[in-house]
Amino acid sequence: MTLRYSPYDESLWSDPWPTYRRMQEEAPAYYIEDLDSWALSRFEDVWQASMDRKSYTAVHGTSTDALFLASDPPPRVFLFMDPPEHGRHRGLIGRSYLKDKVAFLDDHVRGVVRKLLPPLLEAGELDVYALSSRTALDIIAAFIGLELEEILHIRSLIDRFYLREPGVRGTTESGAKAFVEAHEFIVGLIERYRRNPPAEHSHIVSWLDAEIDGEKLTDEQIFFSIFAMVITGSDTVPLSTASAVYYLDRHSEQLALLRDDPTLAADAFEEAARFDQPTNLLGRRIAQDVELHGQTMRAGQSVLFLYAAACRDEREFDEPDKFDLRRRQRRNLSFGTGLHFCLGQHLARLEGRILLEEMLGAIEEFEVDQEGCSRVRGEFLQGFSTMPIRFDPR
Repeated sequence: MTLRYSPYDESLWSDPWPTYRRMQEEAPAYYIEDLDSWALSRFEDVWQASMDRKSYTAVHGTSTDALFLASDPPPRVFLFMDPPEHGRHRGLIGRSYLKDKVAFLDDHVRGVVRKLLPPLLEAGELDVYALSSRTALDIIAAFIGLELEEILHIRSLIDRFYLREPGVRGTTESGAKAFVEAHEFIVGLIERYRRNPPAEHSHIVSWLDAEIDGEKLTDEQIFFSIFAMVITGSDTVPLSTASAVYYLDRHSEQLALLRDDPTLAADAFEEAARFDQPTNLLGRRIAQDVELHGQTMRAGQSVLFLYAAACRDEREFDEPDKFDLRRRQRRNLSFGTGLHFCLGQHLARLEGRILLEEMLGAIEEFEVDQEGCSRVRGEFLQGFSTMPIRFDPR
């Protein structure tokens, strides 16, 4: 059977692993003819390309929408910048997410979870994704400087933005309308916050006060920064936490390990992020010709980093298709690497660990409602978007 891959091939969204394995064996630098682009599926290739600042650029965007479908250039925010501009813009908020600073948030995050849990425990049922999403949104709202109601509304529009329809490449008509609504809403917030700034150390204040190379940030730059931070601050945690609970339920011996040693909660979250990687892919534009696996990837073409495939590459991981809390990862791509590694990776790990500790510490036995589970599927995001569990009420 001929090997075929496209990020828009809907038949792969439910079970891409057989195709990913074939790509890794037969075509690790795979040419996507109709997009005139490439896909890298091996861990080492994605790792090295992520480190290579000369051969690959983010200034044309990193999503498939930006690289293949957009007519306009991406906004000038740090996600879509190269050095030295990237460092100056990312540095406006970057120190807030350093590992030592995030560690001080343990009690605060735990307090948020403990505030949300009691009514769910009394009901004897909760949605792991919903609880995790609500927690992550509460935390990232404080970082950005948004009110909880504001970020919940923005997140609801983002969820519509990411919904995919059969036969439609990328954003749907409904998703495009949701983006317009989000733009109008966030720009309105920016105008209000210019008159009445939020908390002094919030991201919004940093962006409003910033002056880089003698220029203030535009409303468009601040809008896209807020939009992107809401996405990145509330995608990985709920998707990976839900996956962790699902696979713990499916592998009773792994759940027993965690019950015996609750300190493995961090490992459970880490393994879920690898095993069921929420960020299926991101991409770059090729800045100079690259020779790889006998292929020449030309300057001006795009290349996709298939993170989900790389995170199950047997060249990097023993028994990669096994969910294993005892796994020790020498290197990790769950949050990317190189210049554009995930800014909030330490915060995400903290939130995921605490969510698992608090949920499983409060619930002795649970059952996953298999019929109630659903997954978000698309070229970019994947994972459980509803994960209901039942247990004896408390």
